[in-house]
Amino acid sequence: MSDNPFRIFVVDDDNLQRMIVTDHLQGHDYRIHEFGGGAECLAAMDLQPNLILLDIEMPGQSGLETCRALRAEGYDEVQVVFVSAHDDLETLMAAFEAGGNDFIPKNAAKDVLLRKVEIAIEAEEQKHQLQQQLSYAQKTAFTAMSSLGETGLVLQFLRSSFQCLNLRALGDLLIETMDQFGLHVLVKLSDAGEEHFFRSDTTCTELEKSILGYAAKLGRISQTGDRLAMNYPNITLLATGLDTEDPELIGRLRDHLATIAEGVGVRIDAMAREQERLRQANARMAGIKELVDLIAEIETHQASNHSQLEKLIELHRLQMEEAFVFLALTDSQELQLHGIVDELVTQVEALFVKDNLLALRLSGIVDKQQQLLKSE
Repeated sequence: MSDNPFRIFVVDDDNLQRMIVTDHLQGHDYRIHEFGGGAECLAAMDLQPNLILLDIEMPGQSGLETCRALRAEGYDEVQVVFVSAHDDLETLMAAFEAGGNDFIPKNAAKDVLLRKVEIAIEAEEQKHQLQQQLSYAQKTAFTAMSSLGETGLVLQFLRSSFQCLNLRALGDLLIETMDQFGLHVLVKLSDAGEEHFFRSDTTCTELEKSILGYAAKLGRISQTGDRLAMNYPNITLLATGLDTEDPELIGRLRDHLATIAEGVGVRIDAMAREQERLRQANARMAGIKELVDLIAEIETHQASNHSQLEKLIELHRLQMEEAFVFLALTDSQELQLHGIVDELVTQVEALFVKDNLLALRLSGIVDKQQQLLKSE
């Protein structure tokens, strides 16, 4: 209280009454000002009183009128304790309706007056504490809302990064996200010796590439003034122009950028694995295609061989029948030779049947593999 003494206005048209009240208040850390009427009190409000002990019955402007004028002019924080010789219900209701905070009978004992002042002091301190708590709560709520919005940007970036299939697309998404954070950044993404550079509004200059090369030699997270550098596997990020007067914001951004940078590194590793799996799948598909082509060629060649073999067998049968005429064979000999030829034809035809069944199976496999190749 000594650094900011409690300021009290004593307003009463009775000089003796003012002197008594002032005497009761002596010996405490109060700064007291006396006024003989409501107009004088209103004219001195630039002194910023904490408490006004206001007599109700005064000539000219009454205490009730004075209080109403105070409230109308916006002095809602100052406490008004009415002083009156009347304490009936009508007077108390009038004091309440005028905007008073408390009431004390005129000529009240010293301890009663001091207790009323103590209550006023306690009420002001409680109000001040509540205002501080409200301010802190509002600031906390604003910070939470800001953090929630920033966290949403982080989550959106991580979700969208899964759709990026190369460094260029991932870098463009990262720059877009940094723009939403209101940050100016330089970024280097790398993978297996390949490097891509990005910046917020245009392409990186050679000097900026050199700066990123220097930043890559710093620790995982390094901050100097308004610059924040981050190094994670496959990524170096340098943010500049941070608001150094808002350390809480910088702290949140540091956490968010760390999450994003780590997510970028993980995504680049995942893309490398996806590319390797794609390369292996393409190699397997190429091998399958080669095998399918070979099977199809074998199938065609086999069908041609079957056709030629059938023609040869039929030609051989005709030649043997013509030879029988010139060999002068007996009927039994001709029958025996015909039997041998027929047996050979039967065996060959049985082989043809087996080959045809195998050919049908191969043809079905070829058709399935060709359909798979077309779908790829």
